[in-house]
Amino acid sequence: MVVDSEPRVLKHQIVRRNLDAVLDGMAPGDPFPSERDLAEQHDVSRETLRQAIRELLVAGRLERRGRATVVAESKVVLPLAIGSYTEAAREKGLTATRILVGWSVYDADDALADTLRIDAGDSVVQLERVFTTGDVRVGLETTRLPAYRVPGLVENFDYRTSLYSEMRTRGILFGRVVDAIETVLPDAREAALLTVDARTPMFLLNRVSYDVDGVPIEQRRSLYRGDRMTFTAVMEGE
Repeated sequence: MVVDSEPRVLKHQIVRRNLDAVLDGMAPGDPFPSERDLAEQHDVSRETLRQAIRELLVAGRLERRGRATVVAESKVVLPLAIGSYTEAAREKGLTATRILVGWSVYDADDALADTLRIDAGDSVVQLERVFTTGDVRVGLETTRLPAYRVPGLVENFDYRTSLYSEMRTRGILFGRVVDAIETVLPDAREAALLTVDARTPMFLLNRVSYDVDGVPIEQRRSLYRGDRMTFTAVMEGE
């Protein structure tokens, strides 16, 4: 069996390259031409054109605003590190805030208790927030903390600020984190909270944070829009 070393270039990929070149000359917020006009211009079917546009949406070069398609802002590039998303975004000169989804307090099940090194049935505080950058909803974060470590958090914490900063004021210092990252699609609720199509690819980050003594601080589940976010990591040799 002979395998062709030259991969086949599909028609929609050729169209996408042409559209990429068009986008290079446009500014964020500019309206993108209609599917009908583009299909006629490139002499392809509407379905082929939609495939090309879909790839540009996933790549973060285009975005939907209601029924309109416009040129997107550049992706937000942040380091994958211990710290606050909002603080990191603001350090890059970006506007960033949080929208409260809700607080809850409940008893830990066996799995969560094992992760947080507490007893099953112990109280856990859960905080769920949406992260925004430039008025665009880019992430959904659910943080679970042992209640004994954060007395008064629900009543006194300003959800618009950094939880990491709040923990520091309580004398709790982050020593290390363990992250697991994968790509997923949002469920219906998550898509609604992030105001995206349910086919939008997401980065899912599951994190357990530990203090300087190795005691768990939090279990966090963060869902970030793949079309709006890019993460970097720096690794150094020994």
